[in-house]
Amino acid sequence: MNNEIISKNNRKIIEKNGNTTFYFNGNYFEYNKNSELINVEKNEIENLIINSLSEIIIYRNKLIDENIKKSEKNGKLKILENSEVYKQVYIYERKNDSILKYPVIWLEVIECQ
Repeated sequence: MNNEIISKNNRKIIEKNGNTTFYFNGNYFEYNKNSELINVEKNEIENLIINSLSEIIIYRNKLIDENIKKSEKNGKLKILENSEVYKQVYIYERKNDSILKYPVIWLEVIECQ
């Protein structure tokens, strides 16, 4: 296992099975080694709209709140998982002179207190 510390709250962990887990401020994203890792051209990245983790968390929380309000009206609560809010998430990583695009799954984390 290779545990690369990006910063205090961010890590990239390459598991023994070859999968990669990204940890950003309490959120886990998993890249399956069988998924296509894409080398992105710099001109392609300039045309993308890239959202920060904070922005996608705010949007996710908004959808969860809306879902709770709907469930209060109809009496049926459906818990939205991160993968239902975002069908596909990509993490971009700069490696030397290239940019790698990882298709990842946003994992659910249950914390016990």
